[in-house]
Amino acid sequence: MTRASTQQIRALSEPLIDRNYDVSFTGGKFLCVQNVGHIARQIRVYNRPSRGYFTLEWRLTELYIRGDKFDFGGYGRSIGMIGRSRQFKPAGKGGVWDWDDPTIFGDFVNQIEIEVLPLLQSLDSIEKTVTFILSQEMRGYLFHKDHIWMAFTNAALGEFAIAKKHWDLITPSFKERYEKQKMTRDGLISGYLQSCVAVGEALQAGDQMALAKLLWENERTEADRFKLGRHWQPTAFPFQKAKPPIAAACVPDQR
Repeated sequence: MTRASTQQIRALSEPLIDRNYDVSFTGGKFLCVQNVGHIARQIRVYNRPSRGYFTLEWRLTELYIRGDKFDFGGYGRSIGMIGRSRQFKPAGKGGVWDWDDPTIFGDFVNQIEIEVLPLLQSLDSIEKTVTFILSQEMRGYLFHKDHIWMAFTNAALGEFAIAKKHWDLITPSFKERYEKQKMTRDGLISGYLQSCVAVGEALQAGDQMALAKLLWENERTEADRFKLGRHWQPTAFPFQKAKPPIAAACVPDQR
């Protein structure tokens, strides 16, 4: 993204940020709602400067699942498009946000505050967010049938028996891919594949401390990838909250 494009998005976002203390511009094309934990609540301004417009969407990004470096969108994103309000929707343009239309600045703030922030602010826990995600149908994509998403998410929730069932269905293909990469000339294993195999092994071993550490490592990696590093905080997973106080010692130092 060019500097000019980033400056355009920053200028567009400033009035919204000034009015809402829990919204931050994270650089590039993303804003986020604070605080950032296991699932980031984001707003993406997908700028098309050469065409003179941008599209707008909210998205929920599961940070505990390591993304593939070739797919910035990552796994299982729950996404909703945001068009122009009826008051300003240009006739025949389908709600596109044209940069040369001066009404976009006020409409941007109104649409985010009315249509997006109430939803994102209400999803203030991993349990609420997962329940919402599973209620959505994303253009034919079904989260319930995505065994990787389900395995990681059930593991994060502490639903280990269900997580293991999903993981068992994909273990053979992951082990095959792992061995193939190991046998290549450089023998390097992708971070995505390493993470999947390690999480699967921790699940099978019932090692909750190792599992939490691996999921936090994924969250840190994904937070950095989405420029959320200074906004993300390592927070306890649901399966840790039920533990005696001594178990809290495995939560990373947030200082």
